[in-house]
Amino acid sequence: MNIKQSSPQKPFKLRYATMAIAAVVVIAAVVLGVTVFSGSSLPVLNASYKCVPGPLIPQLKAGGSGTMSTTYGGFTATFRATLPASTPANRAMLGMPFKGTLTVTQGGQSWTLPRPANPNDSEINVMCVIAFQREQDPGVMVEGFTGGAHCCEVPVIYLFDHGDNRYVKVLDMSPNHYQDPHAFDDNEGFIPTVVGRHVLLQTGDDQFAYAFGCYACSELPLVLDAVSPGGLTDVTPQYPALVAANARAIWKNALDAVRAESGAGPSNIPAPFGFLAPWVADECTLGSGATAWSAILRLELEGKLSDALYFEATTNHGSFVAHLRAFLLRDDYCTGQI
Repeated sequence: MNIKQSSPQKPFKLRYATMAIAAVVVIAAVVLGVTVFSGSSLPVLNASYKCVPGPLIPQLKAGGSGTMSTTYGGFTATFRATLPASTPANRAMLGMPFKGTLTVTQGGQSWTLPRPANPNDSEINVMCVIAFQREQDPGVMVEGFTGGAHCCEVPVIYLFDHGDNRYVKVLDMSPNHYQDPHAFDDNEGFIPTVVGRHVLLQTGDDQFAYAFGCYACSELPLVLDAVSPGGLTDVTPQYPALVAANARAIWKNALDAVRAESGAGPSNIPAPFGFLAPWVADECTLGSGATAWSAILRLELEGKLSDALYFEATTNHGSFVAHLRAFLLRDDYCTGQI
């Protein structure tokens, strides 16, 4: 009887293939497990921030060195710098030289962050670790101050790049004559503000700072910026409650100024022009520009915005109302509303 013999190689190949597939499955499971573990080993941080308190920022003397740090969610930003011994006494400023070393540590990992493009003319007076949204890896913001009377704060913002496992700059305003496409108050800089599930950077539009009065005689329209790998995004219109609160505060100051000019209030309050202009801009952001403009025209009709008063307060010839309207329309603050 002829019995058909099976090939002795077939079971061996089958067993080998089965073992190989099993090995691949195990390896894949291990890799997946490592990936999942590494991705879930860090807690998800709520949108919040932690900054170095102003009094804890070292005040260096020539030749001195200092360190400051702040921590949020297990991430610690540390800045170390030395003030050169050759620094003239008249160049001493608050804070620490921007030309230092900024590192971020978490557990056993450490990252050295790239320096600002121009670290020579500023000293750090703000350093924060910020989770701009719910995330595992917070960003870092530092601001340098150039030492002018009303200028300038120069922010640098870093976010974590997961692809390259490092921190990268997403905003650097340190270069001289930096052209910022967004409205910014270079006297106050950015103020981190928790709004819902995000940390936004609050600032103002300093186009208004000297336009209708001295710096101390002026307010600024509110500006809120969101931070992403692409840089800044102006999200001010998305937060009408905050804009309205800013508008109410400015309007109160404007009314106090109007009363002061008519003798019904303290005489040391500045003229109302530097308050009224940003108030209208805020109201236009809220879509209430037409109503605000009617209030301006009413004040003009009552003689409270006279050309003589405007010239006395600003040395600007002509009509405040005409100048304000041209300003608001030229820079597209209130187009279609006034």
